[in-house]
Amino acid sequence: MGTVSLNKQRKTRFTFLQVLEGGEGILIIIAAYLTLFFKPLRDRWGLSQKEANASFRGDHLVPQPRSEFVHAIEINAPTSFVWPWIAQIGQGRGGFYSYEALENLFGLQINNSDKILPEFQQPKIGDLIPFGPKDAYPLVICEHGKAMAIENWYDLNKNSVYNQALESPTNYLHLSWLWMVEPIDEHRSRFVSRNRVDYNPSLKNSLLFGLLGEPVVFAMDRKMCYGIKRRAENLYRTTPR
Repeated sequence: MGTVSLNKQRKTRFTFLQVLEGGEGILIIIAAYLTLFFKPLRDRWGLSQKEANASFRGDHLVPQPRSEFVHAIEINAPTSFVWPWIAQIGQGRGGFYSYEALENLFGLQINNSDKILPEFQQPKIGDLIPFGPKDAYPLVICEHGKAMAIENWYDLNKNSVYNQALESPTNYLHLSWLWMVEPIDEHRSRFVSRNRVDYNPSLKNSLLFGLLGEPVVFAMDRKMCYGIKRRAENLYRTTPR
């Protein structure tokens, strides 16, 4: 019993930096709630309207989303220095490079790595990408060095994944999430996070996956973009050439 209690304490212990970053995340979430009219701009953060309207890998997975965003950030490093961080995305893997303290307040047990983890550098279609201790979703797109994407079909009444070929629940969530890197020039690249969601259009779902959920998702995804940028640029800067 004493060992279990100690392990739980360790899982919820945060460093001072994580607490500071978590505070930053909360402030960004609050600011986003106070500026809901800026949601269309946040939904294409880092991109022009024309760039955001372009087609991306995996858009066919959720062809008519009720909610979507595409976020992007320029990185002062070639794509080969960005891809390793994408390849190891996931709970129990490299993490999500976001606000670790906020994620772990909800029991997700995320540990964001500042190192490339060789055991996760060869993702393939069908691999499960965990988002927490109990939730993991399969890779349906995996182009080594370029992009990978997950797809999820979820029964919101049963709180469980379902097989769309066998079941058609009335209260559903269908999600795709793409992470990709594309070159800008020899020394720069751009990381893109693309999320598309379809769901049963009840008032609760429309609020949860639309206006009310967007500020939280924006803050966390924005931080992930910056987290990948920092790690890739540090790796590029410290790698002998």
